[in-house]
Amino acid sequence: MNSHRNSVLYVAVIAMMFALIGCGGRSSSSRRVKLPEKELNLLDKAIKASNLYMSDKTAQIDSVKHEFELLVSTDYMRRWKFASRLAELYLPVRADSSLHYAEKAYHIAMQGNLPEEAAKSRIARINALSTAGIFARAVAEFDSISKNPMTPEMKLSYWSAGRKLYGYMRAYVEGDKEFFSQYSTKYFQYDDSLAMHLPASDKYRQFYEAEKLVSRGDYDRASKILNQLCETLPEESNLYGMAAFQIGILNQKQGNATEYASYLAKAAISDIKGCVKDGLALPTLAEWLYHEGELDDAFRYINFALEDAMSGNVRMRTVTIAALLPLIDDAYREKINASRDELMIYFLLVTFLLVLTVGLLIVLMRVVRRGRISALKLSRTTELQDTYIGHFVELCSGYANRLSTLQKLVTRKLAAGQTDELQQMIKNGKFTENDEFYKIFDSAFLDIYPDFIENINNLLRPEERVEPKKEKELSPEFRVYAFVRLGVEESTRIAHILNYSVSTVYAYRNRMRNRAIDRENFDRLVMLIGKEDKNAEI
Repeated sequence: MNSHRNSVLYVAVIAMMFALIGCGGRSSSSRRVKLPEKELNLLDKAIKASNLYMSDKTAQIDSVKHEFELLVSTDYMRRWKFASRLAELYLPVRADSSLHYAEKAYHIAMQGNLPEEAAKSRIARINALSTAGIFARAVAEFDSISKNPMTPEMKLSYWSAGRKLYGYMRAYVEGDKEFFSQYSTKYFQYDDSLAMHLPASDKYRQFYEAEKLVSRGDYDRASKILNQLCETLPEESNLYGMAAFQIGILNQKQGNATEYASYLAKAAISDIKGCVKDGLALPTLAEWLYHEGELDDAFRYINFALEDAMSGNVRMRTVTIAALLPLIDDAYREKINASRDELMIYFLLVTFLLVLTVGLLIVLMRVVRRGRISALKLSRTTELQDTYIGHFVELCSGYANRLSTLQKLVTRKLAAGQTDELQQMIKNGKFTENDEFYKIFDSAFLDIYPDFIENINNLLRPEERVEPKKEKELSPEFRVYAFVRLGVEESTRIAHILNYSVSTVYAYRNRMRNRAIDRENFDRLVMLIGKEDKNAEI
């Protein structure tokens, strides 16, 4: 009967904790429009996997670069082709590297007396300069090419480079009527030339036509073309992202806010999978979420977009994105100052956590009492349980005292109207230090598995073995594998528990495997630590 009551209590506590965690998700109580939850969740997954996509792209570039370096110096045509390919591959990833290889391709073409290839390299250089935001050089180069004779194929590349250059420039000066009008005239001039001379079957021509239809308000025809493009193109292609973004714009003009955000998310996912660093979809989505009051997602997306643009050296996009950051940050302050209700929610939340902690302490004390009775029969098991429970009672007590202090502080700050100071203290993480948790976990774990460090060292090569710096303390790598021994194998769960980043946990695990005698079976051998001893005792 007592066991049944305790089970019910545990279930109730867990249910309350999940309910509490749910309160921290995307709120819908004050939302003006419905969020595209499915697409936003897929976008979150794409952001988490962005390093994997970038690794694949880097591997592809490194492979081409390796072949390029093996070519004979006098094989000008092949060397030009490989340098041009590298400039093309680097363009969406890192603008300065693309510029480097475009210039290298130009010099190779000049050395090999390849005038047509040299002209193509100059156009590639214009594209790299445009992406990097070096507009003065790009315009000078672009204007100088216009004086030279060009083949029909080169004209298409030239117009495409002009469209891109003046598209970036008009976006950069948006708000300045004179320059915006001037650059827009140039942009549409090259846009019209491309639409007129590209084959009707060319997908870029279809996109340009759809873009014009959207601007003219012919949404049905534009939607048909754009949706057909999205159905036939791979998700990671740049044109897919452009088409999805344009469908979003179309829905915005029709007043479909949810679909607008949905297609912005799809376009952002395409940019991430294609390693496109100058994408506009994610910062645009972040700005929309900011206006809808979804500040957490807005702040996270805009920061990711800024980091992406900076890593790709996309100066123009960096400036645009950076302009949104103070707006979003100020919104946090305004939200706190404008709504005392939220502060009251924090106060009630702290009170609820305090009550929950007391309830957990009561449950744990009952477990201790039952453990002492069982000690008569299983003395060794009881010693381990007492040690384990004692450590975590200490942890809960510490958090109870901390929460009680925070409750009093919140009450005092509210009464004094010091909401800004209270918000700053909460954001600084004053009450969320992890050192105490690590110390108690290490001590408790090593009480239960006193030979854990020695057993781990036995699985490592002799020269890679590590002696602990302090007694009863695990290094970060050993702490990660302590959770593996406890059955928590997923790196994401370990990262969540230890408040590490997922990439940090991956790095620790790879570092340990690389030091192991048997790398492939290292994790499985860690999970067997202590089990043979327990079986022997039984």
